Amino acid sequence: MEERRQFLRAPLSLMVKYNGREDIMAEAFTGVIGGGGLFIETFNPLPMNREITMELHLPGNIEKTVIEGKVVWNRQGFAGEYTPGMGIKFTKISKKDQAEISELVTRILVGGTEERL
Repeated sequence: MEERRQFLRAPLSLMVKYNGREDIMAEAFTGVIGGGGLFIETFNPLPMNREITMELHLPGNIEKTVIEGKVVWNRQGFAGEYTPGMGIKFTKISKKDQAEISELVTRILVGGTEERL
């Protein structure tokens, strides 16, 4: 199978706030993150193609990171060891934030720390 992802991904649990159903702010945790998107673990995933705005704090950053994205897939219930949730593709992210996420993923994958030194 050919890998279609442009960015590496790593497991990382961060609190994320996003506009959920009826645009009420929802909170959940990320399961995986990469420079191109993330997975939000939730029992109430949004429908495909729903555009959302997310707020999260990257490790080592005091300021919140705001990213716009789109739901590209969702899983309503558990599938074996996989949790319910939704895959989000970033649609509007600053180059700085994307670089910070990619650097964070690299540090996690090589066995380093999530925090910047």
